Amino acid sequence: MLHHSNLRLLLLASLVLAVTLLNVATADSNQPYPEFVAEYDTIANGFSVGSVTISLMRSGKDKYLYQQESTSSGIAALFGKDKSLQSSLWKLEEGHIKVLEYKSKRKGGDDDDNSHLVYDWDNNTVKNMGAGEHWEIPLPEKTLDRLVMQLAMLFELREGKTEFNYQIPRQGRIKSYSFALLGEDEIELTSGVYKTLKVGRTNDDRDQSWVWSAPELDYFPIRFLKKKQSGIKIELILRKLDFAPFGDGTSLEVEPLTP
Repeated sequence: MLHHSNLRLLLLASLVLAVTLLNVATADSNQPYPEFVAEYDTIANGFSVGSVTISLMRSGKDKYLYQQESTSSGIAALFGKDKSLQSSLWKLEEGHIKVLEYKSKRKGGDDDDNSHLVYDWDNNTVKNMGAGEHWEIPLPEKTLDRLVMQLAMLFELREGKTEFNYQIPRQGRIKSYSFALLGEDEIELTSGVYKTLKVGRTNDDRDQSWVWSAPELDYFPIRFLKKKQSGIKIELILRKLDFAPFGDGTSLEVEPLTP
């Protein structure tokens, strides 16, 4: 529900989650999903290459901020410390995510890594005001961004959908991302066995991507897996998950799944 550098591998990464399940917080009637902060260790072909922190929080009365910070470490850091920030400001309208602004920043990255997209829904256009060539293109209805697409899939899984199609503005054009529900799997973690819904991308001719979401954890994704055509396999292992971290909520301290 993400680049030819080590950091891009983190953003495209797959995810294995092992949690000690306590009482998972649920969203109240005024928010679509509980606020959370999740911290992950990133593994590429068996080696530690960095960490990722993802968070969701309110931003004002009816807006939400979804953020991701990725940092290289371990073997990857030998080639230079790399850090990336992404953020998506959005609101919920008629049950759908409506993106207002997307930002990405990475020192030494290309134009796509340092974009700043402003969504003008009054005029149905999206404009890049970030690095490199600025552009403005038509904005199809329900267009998202490459970060918040992760949340959109979670919401649609909760609604019982089995096919997922997203329009994402990138590099001056609208790119399509399509996924489908492939079935159910049982995934064994340190805390037990979870029944999950397995979703895979269906319109990528080069790489393979899957995500497993656990209904009993409010459809929180417990595993992402990406296998690139080059043979690189990437995983994110969840280290800590805090639901409602900005108030009284549940903290889940986790341990990586032992091979």
